[in-house]
Amino acid sequence: MNSVLRSKLLFLIFILIPFVFMLGACTEKSDVTPQKKTDSTGKKNEEASDDQATLVLKNGIVYTMEEDQPIAEAVAVKDGEIQFVGSSSDVEKYVGDDTEVIDLEDKMVSPGFIDGHTHPPGIWTSKLFEVELTSLNTHEDYLKAVADFQKKNPNAEIILGGGWKYGPYEQSDGTNLGPTKEELDEIVPDIPVILVSIDRHAVWANSKAFELAGIEENTPNPKGGEIVRNPDGTPRGVVREEGDLFNKVLDMAPPLTKEQRKEAMLKYMEEANSFGITGVQNIGGVEMWEEIRQEGKLTMRVAGAPFIDPGMKPEDAVQQILADRETYKSDWIMVNTAKIFADGVTEAATALYLEPYGSGANKGHDHHGDTSWETDTLNEMVAALDKEGVQAHIHAIGDGAVNMSLDAYEFAANANGKRDSRHTITHISAIRDSEISRMAKMNVIASMQPFWFYKDQYYDAEKAMLGEERALAMYPTREMWDAGVTIASSSDYPPTPDYRPLNAIETGVTRNSPYPEEQDTDLVRNIDQALTVKEMLQSYTKNAAYQIFRENDLGSLKIGKKADMVVLGEDLTKIEPKIISETSIVYTIVDGKIVYKGK
Repeated sequence: MNSVLRSKLLFLIFILIPFVFMLGACTEKSDVTPQKKTDSTGKKNEEASDDQATLVLKNGIVYTMEEDQPIAEAVAVKDGEIQFVGSSSDVEKYVGDDTEVIDLEDKMVSPGFIDGHTHPPGIWTSKLFEVELTSLNTHEDYLKAVADFQKKNPNAEIILGGGWKYGPYEQSDGTNLGPTKEELDEIVPDIPVILVSIDRHAVWANSKAFELAGIEENTPNPKGGEIVRNPDGTPRGVVREEGDLFNKVLDMAPPLTKEQRKEAMLKYMEEANSFGITGVQNIGGVEMWEEIRQEGKLTMRVAGAPFIDPGMKPEDAVQQILADRETYKSDWIMVNTAKIFADGVTEAATALYLEPYGSGANKGHDHHGDTSWETDTLNEMVAALDKEGVQAHIHAIGDGAVNMSLDAYEFAANANGKRDSRHTITHISAIRDSEISRMAKMNVIASMQPFWFYKDQYYDAEKAMLGEERALAMYPTREMWDAGVTIASSSDYPPTPDYRPLNAIETGVTRNSPYPEEQDTDLVRNIDQALTVKEMLQSYTKNAAYQIFRENDLGSLKIGKKADMVVLGEDLTKIEPKIISETSIVYTIVDGKIVYKGK
């Protein structure tokens, strides 16, 4: 080959080489195989998709609450929704340069917990602005707390607080009239003192408050309520159950400012997130939640349930709920439920039972409890709500109130036709066997409080009021679950001051106290009615979402649903049940964003 030809060939090679590399690069870029990406740990990913996730959880034990895929290893999230549920190897294709990747290291993932009956902000108002008695357990401690508050607030014109319990006032014969106004008078005689009980069904006040409320010896009891009296007939210092006199005492309290209410709500929300709670059935109004949402600070889903009083006309109640339903209908806040009281509480002898109370109630031989509703009035109210597609959420402690509630739901179904109403009964301390099957057949949801399933702070009062056999037989959840009743768990905070779902799950499984210092004492109630860990998890996730009509986007981990999740330090199904309550909350995730990170 001559030198001229050699020069031409070399020239062509040098010219063509760059084009060859360019062609190869173009071929690689157009290949269906995704580019290699880097996750947040710096590790190269062999199969990254252009559809990058914002958050990936991998190498975990994911309980989806979905029957077709109950267990997975990984979850990918994008734009607040679940993008993928499956294996840790397959999730890698969703990892991109901007994806936050969390290696769970065998930690557990569950749908976020939904508290199906709670009263925010609960005791946060007392913690921040009033006398907080919830953490105290003796009469002496209550009085000291009031005295300390007055000392710190010498210019107060009224003293408010709450959280006292009936336990310290039980007499040797089982009767319990509660505390007296004179004991408060010794500390604060000149300004009103108003203290709400932990169950929110009684007010303890001093003489000044009684005087200003116009309550004296000859004042009659309001319908559905009671002025507790001494043996000589004089008012003792406690008014039980909501009614004109109860509210008259409370109405003396100046309302909290908007700023104070918001501060208490934000404190509650922060605490609830730290417990793994991502949604609530808020008993009451939701106006403050809406303001928090508009400020971009809301980190939980809220289903509102405004109160419906016995004195309301059905058309007015329906109008109120429908107006709220139209106003609040975002992914964050919805309203389509009405809260109704069918009875009171056992410890005040105001819960309605089919069989009479025992001698400990100090109400005679034929006292069955109280209700603020006439049967026909309740039936008409529920039917009016049901006709407009509004869900009723009825407080019923005693089996008599449960019976009354089921009758009202049956009346509504006969009047309007059967539909997917999901009417709910909350509390259900006692229920007859025949009513359990009836409840399941009618698809009435049971909003239960597992915190009450052991011999808790109310048990001694229940035993004194009803007798040991009836008190032990309360909360037959195993029988209800097996009969097909949908049980959705909740706390009823602040009457239940501890509203941590893990404590409730443990109690539902053990029927014992979740507190280590109490677990070896005789506090187990009706162990035959215990549920399994998975059933309790379902009650706090899938079933609670179903209760609030959010099963299409909440309550389980499935592609397309909201990315509301909780990461737990251990697999609850693999540890000893008595330490479930000690399991750490590692992350709480709402709308795909980490809203709580454990220490």
